[in-house]
Amino acid sequence: MSIVLVTGATGQVGSRVVRKLLRRGYRVQAFVMPNDPFSGRLAGLDLEVVEGNLLDAAAVEQSVGRADAVIHTANFVGCPPGMDESAFFDNNVRSTLHLALAAGRQAERIQRFVHISSSAVYPNDSHVLAPCYHPVDEEHPKRFTGVYAMSKWIGEDIVEATRRETGLRTVIIRPSGIVSGEAILSRYTVGFVINVLRSAQRHPRSEIHYPHIAETLKELEQANPQQPIDARDADGRTWLYQPADARDVAEACILALEEPNAVGEAFNVAAPRPIPFAEAAPLISEATGLPVLTKEFPVRFIYDLSITKAKTLLGYQPRWDIAPMVRSATAVRQGEASGYEEE
Repeated sequence: MSIVLVTGATGQVGSRVVRKLLRRGYRVQAFVMPNDPFSGRLAGLDLEVVEGNLLDAAAVEQSVGRADAVIHTANFVGCPPGMDESAFFDNNVRSTLHLALAAGRQAERIQRFVHISSSAVYPNDSHVLAPCYHPVDEEHPKRFTGVYAMSKWIGEDIVEATRRETGLRTVIIRPSGIVSGEAILSRYTVGFVINVLRSAQRHPRSEIHYPHIAETLKELEQANPQQPIDARDADGRTWLYQPADARDVAEACILALEEPNAVGEAFNVAAPRPIPFAEAAPLISEATGLPVLTKEFPVRFIYDLSITKAKTLLGYQPRWDIAPMVRSATAVRQGEASGYEEE
């Protein structure tokens, strides 16, 4: 029975990966930070918990030496309070470097090295930079912006360079915006749209940048930020947003671990389709009791990601479309579910 080292094992993806691995009969070595505030997510699971810092090369070497495969989910998505951007960037890059080097030195023995990157390397964030085309696939040019996206791009380069030099069997996963727990209930909302429009205002090369936004924002700010919104453009076309449920991302990690055709490839991972605001808003309204606000804008927001390659080569079949995501989030909010359930 193989031993799989999972970094970031208490994170929203990592904590689901370890459960899937255990159900499939793997032994799990969960690498977590000392005094991790989310350690309770692993309570009661039959696994080995290793406390350490991925910036400690010796600790990483020791853990990799006891594993047959590695799934690297650990990273900071945003700069933590009290940490400057240099340390934030350094953490994401050096943690990947230490893991890749350690695995590369044992490339003949390590069965698979699965690295979780991000769709931010393209990016598919049309409110930051207009994509070259829709949907964004794995061949899309890398034109990342910002410290986080830069750290993920460099992480991918480290993994690829290690594969070329050592023959390490690597797979790269690029998730769309990940949601778990109750998070989907705060998407497709007034607050979400305000954040998207504010971002577009700061980025003139955005696909939805327009200069006369102040009055629109002022009007939206009068509404409840949690109110679901049916956002459309001036022609009545609904906005589109394609997140990735953490459970689907975890399933993609297992497929990347086991599928022979995955080696040496990178895969986009997201919801089954771009989800229309016109469809999501009524579902969130029913779940929250808040009425739907219908609003037209002079621009159309599209956040999408092609998953054709993952479906073809990995056999990836995402199960979490908008209706089951909202049902699950409602159950979590009401204390009736944990958010780890497969159904």
